[in-house]
Amino acid sequence: MNIQFQHTNDPHDYKPGISSQVDEGLALSRGQNPSVRFPLATSGWLLGLNGIHLGEDLRLYPGINTVGSSAHCDVVVTAPNVGRQHAVIDVISGESAIISPGSTHRPLILNEHPCANPSPLCHGDTFQVGEQLFAYISLLPASADDRRTIFFQERLPSRNLCTVGWLVELAGSREGRDFRLFPGENRIGNQPGLEIFLSDPEVNSRHCVITRHPDNWTIVPVSVTDPLFVNGVPSTGTALQNGDILGLGQREYLFRTIKVGLTI
Repeated sequence: MNIQFQHTNDPHDYKPGISSQVDEGLALSRGQNPSVRFPLATSGWLLGLNGIHLGEDLRLYPGINTVGSSAHCDVVVTAPNVGRQHAVIDVISGESAIISPGSTHRPLILNEHPCANPSPLCHGDTFQVGEQLFAYISLLPASADDRRTIFFQERLPSRNLCTVGWLVELAGSREGRDFRLFPGENRIGNQPGLEIFLSDPEVNSRHCVITRHPDNWTIVPVSVTDPLFVNGVPSTGTALQNGDILGLGQREYLFRTIKVGLTI
């Protein structure tokens, strides 16, 4: 897949307070995942499979991402028995990463085996820090993704707490910003309070709806006059495939989804 973000920012150059602006509308929108590390692009996610972070997605950024209980970590995990810097994930590309033990004596478990040395981290791989189990979700989908199911280890108290997909902005000043998608309807528009709020003057207050059905995803414009493009082609509603490019208003978005299941 030939999708490349244009950001050249070094994650190590990030300084709190310089690039941490969050739109009021974004913060108020249910399901929104506003970045506190703009202008860095989202480069993947950790999906919680149990415990405190069950169904929650935690962002990964280009380069080094520290994972642990310390507030200074890039990915803060609040589950029991997590070391202050339990693991380090080096995101090499939108398709793969390297995971290493952090500066802690606590064990790091990768795909149910102890991990004592830097190891490849591929889409769908699981790792455990303390009592928290995560699945690594790559930014860019591969053909095998549609056949691989990510299994939760506990029953979700509400389906709306489960992240099962994302829209990722592909260009512009907010390139790399991601928006969560949940089971059921995900309303999209230029109106705070929707599942996905887009601050784009060419997007209507209620522009379209992306729905996760039991067996597939669909996108339908609220009005036939609302411009909607799927892979560059005008659409009045269609089924969505993992990796489709959606044109909404002035911007394009990568549609990224996963298959999820329950082990019990």
